[in-house]
Amino acid sequence: MTTMQRMLVAVFDDRMQAEQAVRDLENTGFSPEQIRFAGSGPATGGVLEQIKSLFTGKESGTVYDDLVSMNVPPNDASYYQQEYQAGHSIVAIMAADRLQDAREILARYGGHGANDQRFAQTAETARTGVREAETEAEGEQRLKLREEQLRAQKQPVETGEARLHKDVVTEQKSFEVPVTREEVYVERRPGSGQPTDQPIGEQGETYRIPVREEQVTVEKQPVEREEIVLGKRPVQETKQVSDTVRREEARVEQRGDINVQGSDIEDTTDQNRP
Repeated sequence: MTTMQRMLVAVFDDRMQAEQAVRDLENTGFSPEQIRFAGSGPATGGVLEQIKSLFTGKESGTVYDDLVSMNVPPNDASYYQQEYQAGHSIVAIMAADRLQDAREILARYGGHGANDQRFAQTAETARTGVREAETEAEGEQRLKLREEQLRAQKQPVETGEARLHKDVVTEQKSFEVPVTREEVYVERRPGSGQPTDQPIGEQGETYRIPVREEQVTVEKQPVEREEIVLGKRPVQETKQVSDTVRREEARVEQRGDINVQGSDIEDTTDQNRP
């Protein structure tokens, strides 16, 4: 009979979130004996009073030693040790047959694993940052397969600039202005026929009539015609990026008279080789 122990390990950037995750684990039925915690800074409540520390208590004990003793891969244990030394909190849960429940709770409060990916919160997500350590009885060997994943990063760069200035443009403009001028007219009208004392031809008479008119003078005065506004606003668009990634695949090579069952791994055995 094969006995198996399943454990999830998560990193929390904020100790309060880690304590909230521990509290939620207990509220959903996980016992304090199933939970391990390591974090720096003062506790925010009594939630950790019955939770065992991830440290062994020995003088040389570290998060790395404890996780390796729980069969966490050494590379992952080193990552968690570095995160702990950076001031982050570590939560480990012996999930048994409730692996998905524990994964969703850790993800809900921002837990992430050794590959720095946030835990998925749906049952369909099988690839997460959770590291699943399994200890089994002798007789089985495991080969872990890895693959490269693309991760996009955005960085603002300057693509150009826009400048706003004004130039003076000269143009000819014409418009009509109504003006008034005086004209001289001569009109003959019949006399009254009354006697006059002034003799005829005794003295010549000259009359002067000044004639005026309106002249147009032009003045120029600057006025505000309109306003130009130059600004910028973000525009959201989607760009597609692609690259070549690699992945590891398992191959089974059989030697001798053996029968491999229950596997969809490609068989590369040379059938003509004795």
